[in-house]
Amino acid sequence: MGEVSERTLHLAVLLSFTSGVIVGWQANIMRRRFLDWRRRRLHSKLLETQKKLDLA
Repeated sequence: MGEVSERTLHLAVLLSFTSGVIVGWQANIMRRRFLDWRRRRLHSKLLETQKKLDLA
């Protein structure tokens, strides 16, 4: 491997850290959307089941 300047190394580390932060942020947004979707779906299933039990 050839010589890598210190500035290039710092830039690469900064770019890597920044991309990791952005990817983590987006993953957290997607996780929250999934959990909200699952909560709404389970709530609607619970309401359907309660309605069936009330009619029985």
